[in-house]
Amino acid sequence: MYLINNLVEFNPDSKSLTNRLTGRTLHLQLPASLCFLYLITHPGEVISQNDLMKVGWGDRNDVTTPNAFYQAILTLRNALEVAGLPRDVVKTISRRGLTLSTTVSVEVLNTPQTVAIHTVPQPVVQISEPVPVINAKKNYQRWLIASVVILILLSVINGWMLYNAHLPMPFKDYLSLSAAPSSGHDCRIFYAANERTSEYYANLLNKNPGLCANNDYLFLTGYSQADRIVAFACDKDARVDKTAFCSSHYFWTREQ
Repeated sequence: MYLINNLVEFNPDSKSLTNRLTGRTLHLQLPASLCFLYLITHPGEVISQNDLMKVGWGDRNDVTTPNAFYQAILTLRNALEVAGLPRDVVKTISRRGLTLSTTVSVEVLNTPQTVAIHTVPQPVVQISEPVPVINAKKNYQRWLIASVVILILLSVINGWMLYNAHLPMPFKDYLSLSAAPSSGHDCRIFYAANERTSEYYANLLNKNPGLCANNDYLFLTGYSQADRIVAFACDKDARVDKTAFCSSHYFWTREQ
């Protein structure tokens, strides 16, 4: 095991980098770990790409592409940076290869004596803990449930409004009584076109002029079998206005 810059432990056996301050551990792929170990154990040397490919990929180095090598080194540098080390711990020497930076201190751990390979004082970089990530899946489920509930409520409200909008008006088929008697009031009179004649309703109004005393809308209907007429006095036109308030009046039409 190796301690780099008195901050990050590199364990070749577990292929891991561990920050001593935060306790955060990152795991490397085998080729990247082997290449990094080789650079650490050969300080001050520039190792060629071919040699590192042999170290990292062994017998498979002949079929390993340069792109795979560059990708392994890139992921190694990214891991070093996340662990709290500078990205240039592994330096590229143009047209020659890679080497371990001379500004990096490396100590071998777990040996009878600690051997310092080369030491250059470096400031300790403190890595802050990552910000907790909000559980997007739970938020999506809550949003979905709330949306379904809102849609159901809107559907119920719209259905209720449509139902009320299509309710038949009770006097929509009533006819205007043109032969209404003059009572001194501006009463609008309508009647149901059933067995009774309009004259029969006019006779009723002549006998009961008080039905139009409030200048209301008056709706008349007769029951021939019972010799009875029902008058509905409304404050508004109940044929079209659902807010109309109506009172009912019953009259016997049988001759005494």
